[in-house]
Amino acid sequence: MGSDVPALGVLIDLPLGIVMWCAILRFLLSMVVKEDSRAGIMRLLNAVVMPPVHALQIVTPRWVIDRTAPLYLAFLLFIIRFYAAPLAIGYDVNGYTELPLEHLILSVRSEIGI
Repeated sequence: MGSDVPALGVLIDLPLGIVMWCAILRFLLSMVVKEDSRAGIMRLLNAVVMPPVHALQIVTPRWVIDRTAPLYLAFLLFIIRFYAAPLAIGYDVNGYTELPLEHLILSVRSEIGI
């Protein structure tokens, strides 16, 4: 799979995947930590996730509350990564583990024996 994805697909997928996973982590962490916490991880996640969340407020439905906006962003990024990017760039994704970022993580995991 790693050699089947063109370089443009990897360059597009990696940042989108990182922001998607940061948005999921920020949503999960905000359940137990205040959203305006001064903890380093929460400040880092807010710095990565909140600018795209604020940019998407124009197209976000009104029923999406502020606390679930990062999860909505993660869902949209997943749809882009799984359906739109492979269609536009021209590579096949048959499962979630075949997305370039996740495939890279799983291949490193298998190489180091975890």
